[in-house]
Amino acid sequence: MALDLALARDGQASFDRLIRDPDPEDLQGESLLPAWTRAHVIAHIGYNARALARLVQWAQTGIENPMYESPESRADEIDLGSTLSHTSLARLSSREAARLEEAWTNLPDDRWTYKVKNAQGRMIPISETIWMRARELWLHAIDLNNGATVQDIPQPAAARILQDVLTTWEVRDGHYVRAVLTDAHTDFQPGGEGQTEAAGGDILTISGTLTNLLTWATGRGHDGVVVINADGREIGPAPAAHRWI
Repeated sequence: MALDLALARDGQASFDRLIRDPDPEDLQGESLLPAWTRAHVIAHIGYNARALARLVQWAQTGIENPMYESPESRADEIDLGSTLSHTSLARLSSREAARLEEAWTNLPDDRWTYKVKNAQGRMIPISETIWMRARELWLHAIDLNNGATVQDIPQPAAARILQDVLTTWEVRDGHYVRAVLTDAHTDFQPGGEGQTEAAGGDILTISGTLTNLLTWATGRGHDGVVVINADGREIGPAPAAHRWI
């Protein structure tokens, strides 16, 4: 949990630097997310902190407090937030991050295993909200489309995000992907190290650097990622990645 907290704090500091001095007109520039401007991304990050704080309150009180009333209300909130000024958006980001940090700090030790429901309807221990926040910050910093790249994501976070994607594909969709790193003697597969491979069906094995694999898996590009056979030989470029979240 300490590593996750450090990644979340570093991610917030990095995100705050990226939004500190943009030209106000750039707020309406295109992000890397379809139909979202940079202002949408900043608003989302602010409201994401608020939503996670609701889950922490749920864990503290035992009274259900969902992240969002509905997917529609989440989208409407972000759309409205995207109309705020640069000053207001920056204040939203920093204020809600501070409130989430305070909520984590004040949560009693015996409540960290309490389970709440995430936005996808899955029950998770409240401790997982720290990693969820770190992941949001590092990935959406790239989506601002104003300088940050996948290479800026710390290696422990990049590796864990890649693992998250592969596991989600296998559990949710039955889509089994094994990833072989070319810049480290490491393989990634659904469920992590020591997990057995799929009992049936096709297994897609891809290869590339951690940066390229993460870029591909999260739908942010596909350069440098190839399909390999059981002998490790390249047999073609990687297909488009499945939807993750």
